[in-house]
Amino acid sequence: MFKSLRSKWISLLVVLLSLLMLLTGYATLKSMRAHSLQQAELSLGVASKVFQQALDNRAAQLTNSVSLLAADFGFRQAIATAEQATIESVLQNHGSRINAQLSLLLNPQGELLASSNSLNQADISQLLPATLGSTAVTDILLINGRAYQLVVVPVRAPVIIAWVGMGFLVDVPLAEQIKGITGLDISFTQLNDRTGQQVTSTLPLTAQQKLLSNLEQILSSPNTTHFVGEFSYISRGKPLDSDKRLWALLHMPDDRWLTSYQQLRSQLVEIFVFGLLLALAAAFMFARSISKPLSQLSHFARAIGQGNAAVPPPVSQDEIGVLTSTLVNMQHSIAARELQLRQQAEHDALTGLSNRHAVEQRLPAILATQRGTLLQLNIIQFKHINDTLGLANGDSLLQLLAQRLKHHQPVAAMCARLSGDEFLMLFNESLTEPQLVDLYNSLQPAYNIQNSLINLKIAIGIYPFEPGRVSTSEALRRVDLAQENATAAGGGIAFYQHGQDETHQRELTIIRDLPDALISGQLYVMYQPKVELASEQCHSAEALIRWQHPQLGFISPVEFIATAEHSGNISLITQWMLQTVIKQLAAWQRDFPTLRVAVNLSAADLLDQSLPGQIEAMLAQYQVPASALALEVTESAVMQDTSKVIANLNTLKSMAISLAIDDFGTGQSSLAYLKQLPVNEIKIDRAFVKDIETNTNDALIVNATVKLAHGLGLKVTAEGLENQAGLRFLQASGCDTVQGYFFSKPLATADFRQWLINFAAATKPTAEVTE
Repeated sequence: MFKSLRSKWISLLVVLLSLLMLLTGYATLKSMRAHSLQQAELSLGVASKVFQQALDNRAAQLTNSVSLLAADFGFRQAIATAEQATIESVLQNHGSRINAQLSLLLNPQGELLASSNSLNQADISQLLPATLGSTAVTDILLINGRAYQLVVVPVRAPVIIAWVGMGFLVDVPLAEQIKGITGLDISFTQLNDRTGQQVTSTLPLTAQQKLLSNLEQILSSPNTTHFVGEFSYISRGKPLDSDKRLWALLHMPDDRWLTSYQQLRSQLVEIFVFGLLLALAAAFMFARSISKPLSQLSHFARAIGQGNAAVPPPVSQDEIGVLTSTLVNMQHSIAARELQLRQQAEHDALTGLSNRHAVEQRLPAILATQRGTLLQLNIIQFKHINDTLGLANGDSLLQLLAQRLKHHQPVAAMCARLSGDEFLMLFNESLTEPQLVDLYNSLQPAYNIQNSLINLKIAIGIYPFEPGRVSTSEALRRVDLAQENATAAGGGIAFYQHGQDETHQRELTIIRDLPDALISGQLYVMYQPKVELASEQCHSAEALIRWQHPQLGFISPVEFIATAEHSGNISLITQWMLQTVIKQLAAWQRDFPTLRVAVNLSAADLLDQSLPGQIEAMLAQYQVPASALALEVTESAVMQDTSKVIANLNTLKSMAISLAIDDFGTGQSSLAYLKQLPVNEIKIDRAFVKDIETNTNDALIVNATVKLAHGLGLKVTAEGLENQAGLRFLQASGCDTVQGYFFSKPLATADFRQWLINFAAATKPTAEVTE
């Protein structure tokens, strides 16, 4: 049915028009339904306010009535003289006069003196808070399993000598009265631990039974409109007391807002059917007008595809005529283009050498059957050459280098350009050292670019291979590793060394296993104390991450953090570290409320503008003050994007988080940046501290750094303290805090806690003497 173009055109037009009408109808119905629901919710909201106003008016009337009784002289005299019979008679008569179902009298301490019902002190315990004030109180309370709207008024002579109260049942008559005002059905619900849910309602009995089965859902969200499928009312619950044991429910029947919606839906269905019939007629006429010439053109195109000679259809003056002419021209170009495509698929357009695709196609067969040597060449700092000379001259330089590679003797079995400035040479023999040196030397003479001589630094990686030993990907990886070593050495020749592949695999293993290690408990945190020299107390520490891998064993933080930074996974470590440290700080808050723990941040973390918000959320989650957290950054990290980093640091400092520059003196930042950084502390790198007692230069650097930092209003921490002599020198230089193995190595969580206790006990007498 759908093989012909005509049927496809008709189907397409009908489908598009049907979809358009369906979407239009859906949007219209959705809008109408939303409007109807909104009107229903608005009606319920208004009714809720009217309901509350009715209760308030009733409470005001009742308050006035009870106030008249409280102001009656005879009643006050009866209370003052403790005439019990007179009191009970007045309560009974006044309660009957105002139709109160409950009358009671309390002494100023809230104890029951008289009541029209059988009550005990436990029944009126809810009224005790009311007797602590001095004005009339109105509330709805549950007494003896029944809900009362209760008014309690003080009796003064002139001080408060008693409290008189009148209660009015919250029942069906009240619901009917409010229904007459709002036009909505009203239900009163009591939640009782002993009797369960009790409902008093103006709803029909069947509706009340359905209400009970859906009551929990409605009461879960007060003052919210609920639409319950099997309950043909939309409802809104309103708690009547502070304990949410008494509720008022307002109900609106579904048919009030569904009628107009259902009428509009019927009309839209009729419009859709009529429009679909029109679409069928229009689609048939349109498809017929264009399918015939296209059918003729398709036969001509099929013949061209089969390589047969064919007479083209008549050329018209419309788009189909243009298509016919194009097909004729295309037939003449196919052969030439096929040849050109084969050439481009396997050769680099700039240099004329083979490309990576050709290497990957031809290399497997060579590696499987022959012995030979792979060479990968790279131009060191070629990007700098491009930036200096321009892209056009850079391309000319690559072409000149390619010519030297092609004409070198012995001639390479394959010479290819792998990427921008990387070339590959394949020799079907093992090259001797003189041959390799000769190749390297042949590339050293200057290259003439627009009468300017350019010298290149070339790095060559070499991988000799035996037949059937390695795959294509392994061979290319190994020669690439050798070339990277040559590049790292500043140029020259480097052979692939056994074990380099294992190092590469180790890095891949670390990258692969890091996400699982974060959630499986392989990573853990150690804490190294930081001791304040002036007070000889410890109120801070640095958190240090460790990794015990199940196969690789202990992995140095230097190794896996560097690998994570290079692979873009450092944020995973940072998030885990912050989460773990802040959670631990929360556990330590009771025993060590002044403890502050520092976490190291990387350059990538400092450039993340969402970091302050993430830290603030973690602190709030574990209820840890921001002052308990410190962050340490390196000078090199700050230099990545100074303005963005400083903005992030300012945000963190405004949160009362302490900031420190780690490894100070080993980075690249200048004093101009130091004065701009919103930090509280600098940490002198251990390279200047570990030999400070014997190295004069280190001593001078530390002294100068301490004076500089104090002049800028910063505190100074010295890392790497290992002996008593170094401690005495740091004390004399005015250093604020020290950190190192002299006081403690990094400790596990439990050990660090015990160390804090022991250290505080050991230094307490000294601190008391100082005071």
